[in-house]
Amino acid sequence: MAYAQWISITIEPKNYDVTIKNIHSDWGKFYQGSKDNEISPEDIDGRVVKVGEKFTISSCGRSDAASGTEGSFDIYRDDTHVGNYYWDCPWGSKKNTSTWTNDNSNFITQVTGGNLDSGAIGNVSIVSVYIG
Repeated sequence: MAYAQWISITIEPKNYDVTIKNIHSDWGKFYQGSKDNEISPEDIDGRVVKVGEKFTISSCGRSDAASGTEGSFDIYRDDTHVGNYYWDCPWGSKKNTSTWTNDNSNFITQVTGGNLDSGAIGNVSIVSVYIG
């Protein structure tokens, strides 16, 4: 049932190493590969994505539960906060939310993809560039 509510966020830093911090899920769970392969937020938090690499964070609602997925995480360059990504893909709702909040004018971050109507948000891409 709630496996229909899902999001996969691919992070791609262009010219600096990204650190993922403060990741949490208010609803649903994180998974790797199959939606049945649940992982903990601690498996993602602190992950460094190097220049030239991509890293995907996936989250979905729980099987046989009337809940979708909601959560957020921060992106850092070393100790510098770049911004925050928030998503909400509720079960039984006609509206999804996918929001990037930029916290530093030394970075340009582009978020593309994602369905904001009912159902899954789907695939989202976050590409970030340091412009110093």
